[in-house]
Amino acid sequence: MFKNLFYHNDKDFILGNLRVFVKPKRLFVFFLVIFLLSIFSLIYPTLTGETISSRYAKEDAILLRVIDGDTIETNLGKVRLLGINTPEKNMPYSNESKNLLRQFENQSIELLRDLEDKDMYGRMLRYLFYETRLINIEILERGFASAYMTFGLRYEEELLRAESYSRKYSLGIWEKSQDACTACISLVELNATAEFFIIKNSCNFVCNLQGWFVKDTGRNLFWLRLIASGEQQTFNSSKSVWNNDGDSFFMFDNKGKLVIFSRYS
Repeated sequence: MFKNLFYHNDKDFILGNLRVFVKPKRLFVFFLVIFLLSIFSLIYPTLTGETISSRYAKEDAILLRVIDGDTIETNLGKVRLLGINTPEKNMPYSNESKNLLRQFENQSIELLRDLEDKDMYGRMLRYLFYETRLINIEILERGFASAYMTFGLRYEEELLRAESYSRKYSLGIWEKSQDACTACISLVELNATAEFFIIKNSCNFVCNLQGWFVKDTGRNLFWLRLIASGEQQTFNSSKSVWNNDGDSFFMFDNKGKLVIFSRYS
């Protein structure tokens, strides 16, 4: 377009075979306006409330097999359900979410993508719809999962609201421990940079925490032990566990009931 554009003198320039009279200052203004219009065209969707995720249409699919509580196999490929994280295999409530999904095996479903198409493992990142039901939300409402990486998602508010509901009514993974030590075991510090956390026993008696465990949002587990009255215990990790940009701290008793939950961002 600009191959044959060049200044002829201070007052005009040549565009192809056409000589156009214009002052250099006006030419600068002309290109500045074009540049600003280009920038505006990029941010216009944000200004009007349109998001990337709102541009996608639902995809028809068949649910072939349930892999776990938040991962399924479809005729379009493997799908990781967006906005939720369910307990890993053999953890409390790992089967409940899996069984909920199994009722849709060999059924027609709809999938909807959001900001990202696939995760680092090549799995499609999607919302799962069955008729008018958004299953990601249902799993959270029943307490079979915690909200996961929801920031900026199309259904961010709905996902967080569903988790808040199950937490309020102590459903599923949010069912509170009735152990006598629950009231006086506390999280003193969680250091995501140095990869350690400290817990304390404020009870006036020894607490046997064998079978109790701490976990992050992912698969990392720390098994607890006996802790004396007034004692603080530090748990270190030699690998990266706590995400510096945001993560969750869960502590469960030996029956899989919630003792402590803390989320940071």
